[in-house]
Amino acid sequence: MHLRGFQMALRAPGALHTMARRKAATLYAKKETRRCAHDDRSVPGPWEGKPRKLPIARLDSAGVALLEQRLAEATARGVPAHMRFAYPRPSEVGPSESEARQQVVPGEAAVLLLLCSVGGRPSILFEERNRRLAAHSGEACFAGGKADDADTSLAATAVREAVEELGIAAADVRIIGGLPPVPGKDHRLRVHPFVGVLAGETDPETLRVSRNEVHRAFALPLEYFFDPANSTMVRFRQSRIRIPVYRTDKPSLTIWGLTAFILHEFLQRISAAAPPLSSEK
Repeated sequence: MHLRGFQMALRAPGALHTMARRKAATLYAKKETRRCAHDDRSVPGPWEGKPRKLPIARLDSAGVALLEQRLAEATARGVPAHMRFAYPRPSEVGPSESEARQQVVPGEAAVLLLLCSVGGRPSILFEERNRRLAAHSGEACFAGGKADDADTSLAATAVREAVEELGIAAADVRIIGGLPPVPGKDHRLRVHPFVGVLAGETDPETLRVSRNEVHRAFALPLEYFFDPANSTMVRFRQSRIRIPVYRTDKPSLTIWGLTAFILHEFLQRISAAAPPLSSEK
């Protein structure tokens, strides 16, 4: 359905108005999703399925410095082809990855991929969302949400959301880098991922999470994600790009979709030998 048909459906009278509006909105969203899909021709080659070398053994100052350096080097190389997204309204697109650290755009969102030390092992902290939520209930994700007017930057948005959802202290979080923004499911919201490090040792079970949003917090060792046995490859939305779906500590819970996409991009950037995304032929 073209934009004109979408606009005409919104003016349909009576009971037909609601039905036509819903159908038109659905068709228009699908059309936009197809239009905003990746350029499959520029996607890197397939993952060979071999175990990868863990870049750090501990989340100490040397380990954090190495991760920060690799994230900065990746940012300096520019946005890779598989992360160049189109948006329905380019004039309203918000800041770039680097600009997002200094400014905030109302309506845009940020998430925090939070590294922590659990039992001396570098780990990544996740949330399992409250099962009573209307959207994305029971899913594994990173802390995050939309920017508030009071936020000084999108990085501050990511930290604030993590503080509210996980019960951590903002002073204990250090931002060490970011990833290029990625689109939400309808391609109308840009999500800015940031990478942070949580000071000290962490026991996810003792975190005072916000029960309204979070069922529980859990962490998985960084080395877990470098073993291909812990993931399977699936198509990402309507594109031909294939990304991993990661298993977790619960058989019924996986890390998939946008969270998996962000996680995999992070793994690529901190390890030169990390598996690239692949495209179906």
